[in-house]
Amino acid sequence: MTGDVFLNWASQAAMWIMTLALLFPLYRLFKGPSLANRVVALDQIAVIVVGIILCDAVYSHNSMLLDVVLVTSFLLVFGSMMIARYLYKKKFEND
Repeated sequence: MTGDVFLNWASQAAMWIMTLALLFPLYRLFKGPSLANRVVALDQIAVIVVGIILCDAVYSHNSMLLDVVLVTSFLLVFGSMMIARYLYKKKFEND
């Protein structure tokens, strides 16, 4: 088995595994006990989707998808910071 064939097989298997792994945070997103738990689940879903896009970039040999992953990751970080700041301010306004 050559390296290219193994890399294609491994990236395809990882895509399927991460697709199945999306079920758990989806459950937590809809049934989460609090807003903070739902935010964490949404962030986890986004990270898994970024991983799937990375695996697709390896599988399809398309380096343009790496730019998509980079921009998406930056948006995730800033979005998480904004939501955390909102929840922090909301907590201290209610106290």
